[in-house]
Amino acid sequence: MSKAIKELQAVDYSAAAIKVKKFYCEPQTLCFRLHWHDRIEIIRVKSGKMTIELGEDTFTICQNQMIIFPPRMAHKGYTTDTVVDYDVLMFDIRSFFNDTAVCSTTLPLILEGKVKFKNSIKDFSTVAICDEICNNNNPDSLEIISLVYKLFFDLFQKHISENNSKTQTKAREIIDYIEQNYSHDLNTEALSKKFGYSNEHFCRKFKEATGITPMTYLKIFRLEEALKMLKSGEFSISEIATRCGFNDANYFTRCFKSHYGVPPKSFKK
Repeated sequence: MSKAIKELQAVDYSAAAIKVKKFYCEPQTLCFRLHWHDRIEIIRVKSGKMTIELGEDTFTICQNQMIIFPPRMAHKGYTTDTVVDYDVLMFDIRSFFNDTAVCSTTLPLILEGKVKFKNSIKDFSTVAICDEICNNNNPDSLEIISLVYKLFFDLFQKHISENNSKTQTKAREIIDYIEQNYSHDLNTEALSKKFGYSNEHFCRKFKEATGITPMTYLKIFRLEEALKMLKSGEFSISEIATRCGFNDANYFTRCFKSHYGVPPKSFKK
């Protein structure tokens, strides 16, 4: 699997905390690059078909099917021999948390990676709920919020394919640790030792949970933070390299250019 990046662009949600976009892709086209994010994304294919890379799995979703991209799971989509017309429904699961026992015991499971939904969902009633949300003329209404909860109910009732809470919870612990300590000198040997794994087992389990290796995750997260610092204009390039865990400013420049297509100096200008 090629290098994945975390999507940095903030989503402008409606008052009902959702965002809907509509897309059309020609044959042999990259629909969306390999990336991940903290929100939930649902692809609903209206016509044609799309090849999906999700974690370590590759499969095809076709007309009248949908797929759930959970938080922090790397994914990519492209067409082969057909056009594809599809909707994208986005929301941050945390916007729908509340103090009721039902929500507090179910919805966080999605954010924490403790449940996995089926790769492709073709159930008519579930797809119809997604369509109601995507095609609603009033994205700021209470009706939209009620439909999102209805969709959650349908997904939990019919479409859970795996519940591997132990593995996923540990992966989230590792990710949180990496993001909190990205400026330090981290490597797979130190991380595997800290979390009680052999090096090989640690790397395999991390990739199963996220679709990318721990060192790729670390490098990309460091580059994300570097990008934020460049945008702020408060630090020099060498300061940013050091603050983001790059011991060599030249190596940082090479990594930045490889990842974003331009060197940090040009981006800063």
